[in-house]
Amino acid sequence: MVTIDTLNELEFFRGLPRSVLGTLADAASIVEPEHNALVARQHDRAIAMFLLLSGHVQFLIDVEGSGSLLVGVGREPGLIIGWSIFRPPYRYTTNVRCEGACRLLRIPHHIVDDLLANDPASGLTLLRRVNQSLAGRLEAERARLLETAGGQEAAPKRMPEPIVQTDLPWTPSSLQSSQVMVDFLNHSQLFEGLEPRMLDWLAHQAIVKTFAPNMELFRQHEIAEFLYLLVDGRVGMSYCDDGGARCVFLRALEGVGDPIGWSALVDPRRYRTSAFAIDVTHAVALPSDSLEKLCDQEPALGLQIMRRILQAIGSRLRFTRVRMVAQRYGAQIQAMRTIIDQAAESLPVTSPLHKIPYLLENRLTLSDAFHALELTREHGDPTERNLAELSLEVLQDVHRELDFYQGLQNAYEAVANAPANLSPEQVRTRSMQAFLALFEPLSWRTAGEDLLPEQPGNIVIMNHLENHMDTMLPNAFRLTLDSHFVSSVILYRCYGEAPVRVVRKPEMGWFGYQQYFDRLDYLYVYPGDVDEEDQDQALTRDSRNRRFIERAAQHLRSGKNLLIAPEGRCSSTEASPGTFRPGAFRLAAAVDPEPLIVPIAVANFDKRLTETTTAAIVFEPFRLSERVRDPNDKAALLDFVDQLQRNYQGYVRQAISLAGRGEKIKARA
Repeated sequence: MVTIDTLNELEFFRGLPRSVLGTLADAASIVEPEHNALVARQHDRAIAMFLLLSGHVQFLIDVEGSGSLLVGVGREPGLIIGWSIFRPPYRYTTNVRCEGACRLLRIPHHIVDDLLANDPASGLTLLRRVNQSLAGRLEAERARLLETAGGQEAAPKRMPEPIVQTDLPWTPSSLQSSQVMVDFLNHSQLFEGLEPRMLDWLAHQAIVKTFAPNMELFRQHEIAEFLYLLVDGRVGMSYCDDGGARCVFLRALEGVGDPIGWSALVDPRRYRTSAFAIDVTHAVALPSDSLEKLCDQEPALGLQIMRRILQAIGSRLRFTRVRMVAQRYGAQIQAMRTIIDQAAESLPVTSPLHKIPYLLENRLTLSDAFHALELTREHGDPTERNLAELSLEVLQDVHRELDFYQGLQNAYEAVANAPANLSPEQVRTRSMQAFLALFEPLSWRTAGEDLLPEQPGNIVIMNHLENHMDTMLPNAFRLTLDSHFVSSVILYRCYGEAPVRVVRKPEMGWFGYQQYFDRLDYLYVYPGDVDEEDQDQALTRDSRNRRFIERAAQHLRSGKNLLIAPEGRCSSTEASPGTFRPGAFRLAAAVDPEPLIVPIAVANFDKRLTETTTAAIVFEPFRLSERVRDPNDKAALLDFVDQLQRNYQGYVRQAISLAGRGEKIKARA
């Protein structure tokens, strides 16, 4: 039997009238589920609320194909379970399992429903405590997210482009009118549909504030003096541990009327995150004391507002759990399925969001997935808009992959579809500009650019790395990213002119490569028995070599850099460099005046570039005659080449070390 004294022992019920406590006690019961028994099942109808009296409970969410993911543990007496009875669609959002022996107080939902309908003041007291309890659980799960995220991520890697809204009637200046402010408040999630007299009272309490980029709206743990409603711009939210040493970026808010800082209405009325302006941002600030006063004086209205605060906290909790799924499994498709599953009861069956996981499965349909999400974010119903925004934030890394892939395609198209009237030099320039745009948002480091000769006309040598599978385009063409990085980010940015690469003659059947190289007017070398085009059948190896040296010398004398990888084969960063061949150095010996040789070592271009830091280091230039007394002495030349290869092993280790520092430093302009 449950008595009034039993309820009074729990903070959740303190301060309620004795008559209300009597009604609740009569309907309540004590339950003691068996070990591992489910107290609530995800998606089941929320038929009761529970308060933990003793024991531990686990909160788990179902993840398709991976079982259940633990998102939280509850131990404190009085913990509320089943808060879904207070808000539609009245379905449990997680599985709640007893961890060992548990004792719980159970209250049927219809008793709570009657209380909210017939005694708004008491209902408001309960709902405030529900919000406080759920906010505490949200904070615990954010701390768990921070643990799994690791490191410092106070700002996002990438955010969706802002929604462009040009037809809204509210501007910072127009909101100085109380009537316009009333209209704005009526549009917001928290205050939509309130009585005009209430909106008018709130309008006279409101203040319009302006925030410059990176300016804080508030800081975590500060007293929550204001609740903000977004007018325009974007606001980023971050959560840090108690010492502030580790932070995780949570999300960006940009919807007109979005509530920011709901902690102003939730005890202990201290901000639970930090908020900062991403762009120039305007927000309506409502004093928390005024809002508390309004809720106390108008409990039915307060109950309505507190339900909406509960919706906002629940939305943040769902987002945190989806982030956990994405981090735990490293699979964004799973995270998307979880997002949809979490909203199964409220998401229309015709929603375009249902097709997103399928579009994400194929690289060629990624852009379709993001197009559908962006359209839904702008034009869907409230549930769809919220889920689309959540999805775009969860899929930031996927969007970076899409941006990279589209950048590869643009770089290829800049050459393959260049107008026929452009010269090879103009096409090479187009290529460099496309690759600069490709590399700009990635993480990379360079060093030693001050060692580059003042004038071009040099032989630049580099180690050559394998292509990652992600560089393969739909036509099976792969772009070598290490050589294009050196060409664009280092040489083109320094000299304002694209280098001419020396490449292996494509094998028979690699017609796409030859057309691409021909358009750039690269210089060919002919390893092995690679067949020539029909018109070159009569050429001997010696005549090919003479023609190569003549063309290369012409480029060098005209002030063009040549880029050559002396290796016979490309390799992984860890195994680089491969065996050096003497051809580049024989070329240097054959050209008059003798060119400088500029060594550059690269690392990590064989990895997935959106998930790693790459590096390139320029080393001291030299002339071959400074290292080999007689370049025509074959044995002496080969000894030098072997020694240089051994030196390059150390060069590559230095590049690996530079990349390991992980911060992007741009090459000089």
